[in-house]
Amino acid sequence: MSNKSRLKESEITASIRAFLKTMKIFHWKNFGGPMGTPGVPDILGIYGGRFMGIEVKTFNGKLSDEQRAFIDRINAEGGIGFVARSIDDVIEHLGLQDKVLIQ
Repeated sequence: MSNKSRLKESEITASIRAFLKTMKIFHWKNFGGPMGTPGVPDILGIYGGRFMGIEVKTFNGKLSDEQRAFIDRINAEGGIGFVARSIDDVIEHLGLQDKVLIQ
C-alpha cells in the first residue's frame, strides 16, 4: 500500500489548502453539518472569476449521490467542480501544469 493511499481526508484537505494558498487562489473550507446543504464540496473558492468546488476524497473514498449532483451542478452553471484525491488532481483540474514543477 502506498503512502498516498494511507492519507486521511483531513491530511489531503490540509495539503490542498496549503497549495491553493501558495498559488494565491481564493478559497475557504466548508464545514458541513446537519444544518448544511447536502453535497456541498469540502473546499469552495473562486478561480479565474469562476466559482470553484473541490470535493476531497481519500484514495478509496466514494462520492455520495448528493456530492456528485452538486459537482455536476457547479460545472453545468459554468463553475469548476471536481473531486481531488491529491494536489495533482487540483493541478490538473485548474490547468496549473505550467505554473508548477511536476516531477
